[in-house]
Amino acid sequence: MSQTFETAPAHTVRPGTVVDEDGVIFSTVFRSCKSCGLILYRLSDLDETVIPFTDEYRYGSLYSVKVKGLKPGRFAYRYYRDDYSFEDPYARELITLSTKNGPLTACRLFPQNENALPAYGYNSVRPWADQVIYVMHVKGFTASRTSHVAHRGTFRGVTEKIDELKKIGVTAIELLPVYELRPASLGKISGAPNAEESEKTMAQDAAKYVTDDFGTPKPEAQKVNYWGFGEGCYFAPKHAYASSKSPQQEFASMVDMLHQNGIQVYLQLFFTDDVSNQTQLETARFYVTHYHVDGFHIKGADSALKTIASDPMLSNTAILYYGFPYEELQKEDSENPTVGKPSIAHLCEYTDSYMYLVRRFVKSDNNVAREFAKQFVTVPEVHGRVHFVTNYDTFTLRDLVSYNWKHNAPNGEEGRDGNDNNCSWNCGVEGKSQKKDVRTLRLRQMKNFIALNFLSQGTPVLTAGDEMCNSQDGNNNAYCQDNETGWVSWKETGESRNVNEFTKDMAAFRRDHAIFRRRNPFKFNDYKVTGYPDVSFHGKDAWKPDFSNYSHTFGVMYDEDYAEENPTHNLVYVAVNMHWHNQLLGVPTPPPGLKWYVTCDTFEENSFFEHPQLLPDQRHIFVKGRSVCILVTSPEPEKSQNATAIVAMTSYFHRYTGIQSRY
Repeated sequence: MSQTFETAPAHTVRPGTVVDEDGVIFSTVFRSCKSCGLILYRLSDLDETVIPFTDEYRYGSLYSVKVKGLKPGRFAYRYYRDDYSFEDPYARELITLSTKNGPLTACRLFPQNENALPAYGYNSVRPWADQVIYVMHVKGFTASRTSHVAHRGTFRGVTEKIDELKKIGVTAIELLPVYELRPASLGKISGAPNAEESEKTMAQDAAKYVTDDFGTPKPEAQKVNYWGFGEGCYFAPKHAYASSKSPQQEFASMVDMLHQNGIQVYLQLFFTDDVSNQTQLETARFYVTHYHVDGFHIKGADSALKTIASDPMLSNTAILYYGFPYEELQKEDSENPTVGKPSIAHLCEYTDSYMYLVRRFVKSDNNVAREFAKQFVTVPEVHGRVHFVTNYDTFTLRDLVSYNWKHNAPNGEEGRDGNDNNCSWNCGVEGKSQKKDVRTLRLRQMKNFIALNFLSQGTPVLTAGDEMCNSQDGNNNAYCQDNETGWVSWKETGESRNVNEFTKDMAAFRRDHAIFRRRNPFKFNDYKVTGYPDVSFHGKDAWKPDFSNYSHTFGVMYDEDYAEENPTHNLVYVAVNMHWHNQLLGVPTPPPGLKWYVTCDTFEENSFFEHPQLLPDQRHIFVKGRSVCILVTSPEPEKSQNATAIVAMTSYFHRYTGIQSRY
């Protein structure tokens, strides 16, 4: 039997629901409809109560009504427009009701006290140059049994890996969509024409997405939207990503725990074309005020980038996007010129141009060295700029060095999906290989990619699992692979341990040498009169770089006197050789009292040396094929240490000079 409620106009100014002491306020937008209203479902017996909306409940297209005496924990709701019912786009949580015609998605009222969620706090964007961003899918990050966490595939599972994130230098995580997707079908309201037929159709549609208790599609289910891009209920954290019955609290706890460990949280927000600018802005504001999220990667064909980026409330919130209308954003407000120009320091350009360039360079393409070297040392001004080798929608790092072509057959689209332009190289064998020389070269190439990504100016982005040699078997578009293919493999092998340790060491090296985290562009001259320019390029001879069409090699030297944080009198020299043959590079003479030491060589299995090795020929370094070496100046060892130094020098003399040692 339907229940009767007392209703009254609420006249709110924004959509959503608000629970107060004597009822609930419902507010939503309806445009050009004959009839509209609210459907309440009593959870005890799924009895329906329909509350029509009349003109007294609206201002413009915004309808709002207060339902008095409604106990929020006992009811769920949907809205209807003409003959169709649908979920509230502003719902805080979606639940599934088991009706006689099958599952029905409804919106749960949110009875928890707002004070139970984190209070709004001051956001501050960490300098872009100091950041290392880690892109992950919440479920896929720990869903595999190899993750060895207690709460696989959940927000809590992410927190169980915080120590691993810190070890590889992660300062921020970028999460693929974490909100609920709106179901594809609309339901007919009770009493409308063909209502029963429509409800059966909706139940059949829901059955396509049948999953087991862990949220994984059963064999009979059709492909699922694993990545989570589509029309969303943006305010509702995803139930499937929670190990508890409260995804809101679990998501909030994850954000809080990451913050306690110095890791910021960025959310990907994907907006379809029909999502209004107002809704997009309110979504961003909601996650900042309710969950203290630190930033957003705005995605979609018609996003409200300018509205979000220029919003005063979000001026300390990181905004990442593919391309920015910087000039428009920096115009003064003509209506209120006293405010001044808006800052764009919180914005970050997120493009894949670096990805293609570094891939071509590392696989030894011609006509690339000059442009890559330029990007390698170019410091973004005013706003941020990320760079990455892989991302969630590309080959993994392991697959990048193992496949020449995408292998997307399991997606069921006959290979039509995914990027055909991967700029990858399989090192001689397509796919898995047991050949020692192939495996050794692949290991070296992975470390070359990691080294160049971390040492490039700007903000490096890592893709979850790359540091563990995660593979998707050549699938570069695992959007529907909610299984071991799309999940991160944490299986430890000799290779994965090697790459993981190298990633940790490279992150520590970047952190310790602020010259790789510049805020202001290099000037390529010695404006401090230290005896060396801030940065300089070198070739076979010092100070004479070779950027001809067929060059694959260059050296770049940095004077750490020009570091903007903790400057020192040391020099750092990065020798990059992506030619398949060994190459000789000239090295400038170090200052008096200092010598060049080799601290890292990707050609070596253990690439970072516990004790840096004295470079035998202080004017040249012999760089092995397809490898990166890092030299750092340091005082020469005391005479008491000469015997140890001679042994080490004997071992490395031939390697770095190409001639035999006399010892």
